[in-house]
Amino acid sequence: MAPDATYTGRPYRSAEPYLATRTDIRAFAEAVGDPNPVYRDPAAARALGYPDIIAPPTFVVTVAGMVTRILLEDPGFGFDGGQMIHHSQRVVQHRPVVAGDLLSTRSVLERLERVGGYDRLTLRSDVCDERGGDVCTVVTVVLGPGGPTDPVDEGAGPA
Repeated sequence: MAPDATYTGRPYRSAEPYLATRTDIRAFAEAVGDPNPVYRDPAAARALGYPDIIAPPTFVVTVAGMVTRILLEDPGFGFDGGQMIHHSQRVVQHRPVVAGDLLSTRSVLERLERVGGYDRLTLRSDVCDERGGDVCTVVTVVLGPGGPTDPVDEGAGPA
């Protein structure tokens, strides 16, 4: 079964805001091996003008992923996420995430294509703070197994 193209442009939103805590930020920095003190020490962050520790730029991928997962796991959409391949990801940071931020995400399937026998999905997630201010935009591209090859598929051979 191919993913339902009518899902393109349909917005998905976080059910409730995500609180970015010091504990979460420190754990993420540790997990990615980034020793920068602004991710751990409030004094180091304040010295740079931030009210508290800030998160590494890719921290928001986890927050955005909570919403894109809702789309990818929607049974009506018809995407086989069990064999999904992560193709690429781009984070455009408008400002750093600061400990204490309440983050909300709006995600949308921007593009659904058939490429070389795969379904290629381009997902855009906009993450905002509690005042509606832009924090970042995450664009994620994933591939999933397609159904039988369509002769008009750009990766298909002769019919």
